[in-house]
Amino acid sequence: MREVWKYLRTCVVAAAILLLLGVGVNVQAAAPAQVQGLQQISSSAGSVGVKWNALVMDGVQYKVELSEDIMFSNGKTEERSNTETYFYNLSAGKSYFVRVTAYVKENGEKVYGTPSRPLEVVTIPDRSKTQNLRQTAATATSITVKWEQNPGANAYRLEYFKEGGYANRKVVPLSNITTYTASNLSKDTEYVFYIYPVRKSTSGYQAGNSSGHSISGCPVLPGKVEGLTPSFSSPTAKYMDLSWDRRNSADGYQYEIYSLAGKKAKKLISEKKDSNGSMQSVSSNKLVKPRFLKVRIRAYVVLSSGTRYGAWSGWKYISKQPEMKISNVKGGQRVSWNKVSGADSYTLYVSSKRENGYKKVKTLSKNSFTVKKYGRSALKTGRTYYYTVVANKKIGSRTYKGSKTHCYSRIYF
Repeated sequence: MREVWKYLRTCVVAAAILLLLGVGVNVQAAAPAQVQGLQQISSSAGSVGVKWNALVMDGVQYKVELSEDIMFSNGKTEERSNTETYFYNLSAGKSYFVRVTAYVKENGEKVYGTPSRPLEVVTIPDRSKTQNLRQTAATATSITVKWEQNPGANAYRLEYFKEGGYANRKVVPLSNITTYTASNLSKDTEYVFYIYPVRKSTSGYQAGNSSGHSISGCPVLPGKVEGLTPSFSSPTAKYMDLSWDRRNSADGYQYEIYSLAGKKAKKLISEKKDSNGSMQSVSSNKLVKPRFLKVRIRAYVVLSSGTRYGAWSGWKYISKQPEMKISNVKGGQRVSWNKVSGADSYTLYVSSKRENGYKKVKTLSKNSFTVKKYGRSALKTGRTYYYTVVANKKIGSRTYKGSKTHCYSRIYF
């Protein structure tokens, strides 16, 4: 029995020595913990960068996988001892998935921990595929723009500002839409719009371009035109001069001219002027005849969806000054003039000077009169007298006067 206990003590001691020497004993190292804090830190049209939290463990390294599908059935694999890496030669405007697994080596073998949760990473969309940015609508205080869908984008960033006012631009993050209406804009102003394609991941990371497509000179709908002034340069003029207060956001103007010669106004001319000026000479055979006319004007803008018009101005009323004939008769001068169609009356003026001093003779419904006095004095033999006549048109409670730009003269004897 003593010999048996001696043998057992010898076996225990031998086993302890073998354990200390590591001979014949296979002890598996502990697996690393799951990697946390995986996030995307950079992007370009062909690359992504990621980083993650380091594990506090001796000899730990990381296997980083990138794949086009969340099951990681294909793709790229890199090994790192630090906590960030970059993948290159990727496609623009695309989503990929990344996961990181920590491992340690034991006796030449890798002992892996649990892979991190997959992270969707995104590359920047190809900006050239965001096309046809255009203005499609406008009101007095809003502009609507539209663009073609970029196949690599699932969101957009829009910027807009007044022409020349980039420092005060507004930045609008947009979802996956292709039209936007900017509201509360300044009246009679033109704006610049930029559109940037963005690809957004489920984690909220946004891969976007630093340069976008732009369109300038986008106008709000012009306001009502003010200051319209029609005129004729002479009784024989074959054209009408129009002037008005320029609207800054207009691409052009449309004017209409109606005749008031009959019981009902009749449209004579409707034309467009494709220039944002403030004057226009309207030449037409329809303006040769002396008659009362009414004129109005409105501004317009030309958009990709067609022409859009602002409000019409108020009506302005005008007629040519009629041509006159003067003859000397006993006791005075007989003055006659061509009738102006649509006129209700005429006011005759006389002066002893060409440029000034005109005194009203009389307002009358007929188109001739014998003038015997200049003011309170009879006409003087050998003196030249100057005459002008204005046609009048009563509309409602107001009387409108035609042009008075020319005078006719004759020596009295």
